[in-house]
Amino acid sequence: MNSRLKCTATALVLFLSGCSAKTETIEIINPTDFIDNTAAVNTIDTINNSQLIGVTGFDIMLNNAPAVGVAIGIVPRVNNEPSSQNFVEVTTLRSLIAADTTITATANNNANISISTYWRDQRYVQSTAHDTHVTLRILSLDRLSKTGFISVQARLVDLDSGEFIHVEQEQVVITGQDFINLVGR
Repeated sequence: MNSRLKCTATALVLFLSGCSAKTETIEIINPTDFIDNTAAVNTIDTINNSQLIGVTGFDIMLNNAPAVGVAIGIVPRVNNEPSSQNFVEVTTLRSLIAADTTITATANNNANISISTYWRDQRYVQSTAHDTHVTLRILSLDRLSKTGFISVQARLVDLDSGEFIHVEQEQVVITGQDFINLVGR
């Protein structure tokens, strides 16, 4: 395992340590997502078949204010332990969490939202030097049923290779403890 992959795995473990136990039920949705992709530089891949991994259950900060992070993706499990990772982390200010809210950034121009993606052993981020963007939509929040729906769209770049990736998650359901983590304690 290379050092970059070890660092990515450590970041996922730290992120998930504050998420609800829901992460225990994550299974591979689409096994083809694990096929090695040796496409040419600048080939665009699209992430659109992921599930919620978890919502941070601990205090984090973004732009010097309380924030919340959401991880979506595919984490296969071997002996009930994460064995590899393909995930998207999006973080925004806790004060912006409300139904019918849209938070966007183009070329990393909004300090109130942060996103990074670890996919097929590559890290993709927003960049001021590339055509990147992110949109987080909080579609609905139902406090009675403890259910919320979000969508995430993004175009991110691997700064080492120049390759782009699209995130097109039209609807991610957030329930139970993850919902409580999302809306605050």
